[in-house]
Amino acid sequence: MSKFTPEECKLLEKYVSSATDDVFAVTGLTGLTGAIYARYSRAPGGFRETLLKEFINEGTVDAQRAQNLIERVLIAFGDDSVGELEGAHISFEGISMLATKELEDRRIGGSPIEQSTRYVFYDRRDNDGNWLYVRPEDVMTSSHATAYIETMDFIFSTYAELAEPMQEYYRGIKPIEQAEYDINGDGRKERLAELTDTGEIKAFRQTYKNDIRTKACDTLRYLLPLATKTNVGLFGNGRFFQGLISHCLTSDLPEAQLLGNKAHAALDQIMPCYVRRAKRNEYLAAVPIRMDQLAKKLFAEQQPDLSININLIDRGEQQIALRLMQGESVQDIMQDEADVLTLSHMLYPYTNLSLDQIRNQVRNLSSIEREEVISAYVGERKTRRDRPGRAFEAGYPYTFDLLTDWGTYKDLQRHRMTTQIRQKFSPLLGFSMPADLVTAGFANRANECHRRSVALYELLHTDFPEEASYATLHGSKVRWVMGLNDREAFHLIELRTTPQGHTSYRKVGQAMHRAIAERSPWRAAAMSFVDHNDYLWARGDSEARQRVRERELEKQTN
Repeated sequence: MSKFTPEECKLLEKYVSSATDDVFAVTGLTGLTGAIYARYSRAPGGFRETLLKEFINEGTVDAQRAQNLIERVLIAFGDDSVGELEGAHISFEGISMLATKELEDRRIGGSPIEQSTRYVFYDRRDNDGNWLYVRPEDVMTSSHATAYIETMDFIFSTYAELAEPMQEYYRGIKPIEQAEYDINGDGRKERLAELTDTGEIKAFRQTYKNDIRTKACDTLRYLLPLATKTNVGLFGNGRFFQGLISHCLTSDLPEAQLLGNKAHAALDQIMPCYVRRAKRNEYLAAVPIRMDQLAKKLFAEQQPDLSININLIDRGEQQIALRLMQGESVQDIMQDEADVLTLSHMLYPYTNLSLDQIRNQVRNLSSIEREEVISAYVGERKTRRDRPGRAFEAGYPYTFDLLTDWGTYKDLQRHRMTTQIRQKFSPLLGFSMPADLVTAGFANRANECHRRSVALYELLHTDFPEEASYATLHGSKVRWVMGLNDREAFHLIELRTTPQGHTSYRKVGQAMHRAIAERSPWRAAAMSFVDHNDYLWARGDSEARQRVRERELEKQTN
């Protein structure tokens, strides 16, 4: 380890946590850190020596010299790898929930956090008196503007009007006098009447209030449309942001294109060299056009099968057995089944059919028809960067074809170690009615919201096929594929079946576990923290633990 002069140590204090230890953190060098690391990988000295020698001039970072050095580094090393060494935070605020999925679906290299529908009521208006939903410019300047506004206003008004009645409904089921929480962390739940400590009484009342509130939020979120405004914060590396911006600029959704341009402008001020190559990808932009036309031709007569919600796709065992009886080799049959699965994944996003429906038809396609699917999906690759989509990730140990409410999709989508392929969001595959809305007597109002969302979707779809998805509700069903291996199944299913989880995705996790158990009992048994119990009050215990931690923190700071 090099020794620095007192003057150098003083200078380094602005940029590293220590000038003497061989383990140190870097700070205050956003936009430069990646290049310094890349440079020092081929330099005899360490990070601090490289910083002092090549990036600092007369006691401060020389911005122009640094930019020139970054350019040289990127030429020498390639910005794909170097981009992973530089990171930035960016916020997207007041965007639609539809647009959030365009951002959050990028997976590797980025970490998003989104405003939660479990803790926030969307029952307020903005400063202009408008409900909190986006108004797409193209729609607002069309003949559909009035219908769009009237439908959204009706849905938001219904949501807002039910906020207090649903909380009152839950207070009726669970009066504060009967509620029990381990409010002091002693391992025993107490009722309010048993408490004498003023702080514990206050904590109990806060826990009860939050318990009721989150329960109402969980139920009412089924009515929120994808036009709802929300906020997303993202941390990502340069490579991630380059891909994110390119994806947004390639999207057919005008809002996503606008966000791509704004993100590019914002990051250009922080890490310009790392997002310079971000642009619309004409290769990928052409794929949906071809695939949509081909899917319409292949599946024109088919209606979607809505009978199965959680389907663990088989591995073609029945087909293999039948074809073995016909004298075909095991190797040829298994390879063909693998090919069928990949081609089915290619077609999946451009239909509203189940994966099994698509797979059964693909099996019967001629070699010429199969080649047509491959050609449409792969297209004409002009460079190695023209990479085909996620269909080529098909073949996981577990492939689940899921038909869930959109809110469940939103929650489970966050598992980025899975391969996910979704169909276009719409309200046309049905609506998941929360049982509590029915019991509370508000089913008719929820059904009316769904009916109006369908009518708006169908009205918009011809002229604005992308913007039509804004009409989709959280309770609308979406079809999507999730591919994962055993290790990710451990993580996802055990996490998503914990008591504090949302009821809808807990049921999905439980169904996935049962399906795995049928295929391989010992694998399912190893997932020993999967919880198959039902919990009416998902957040109560978690809220109580939060109060305990808050009081412990207060004691430490007082």
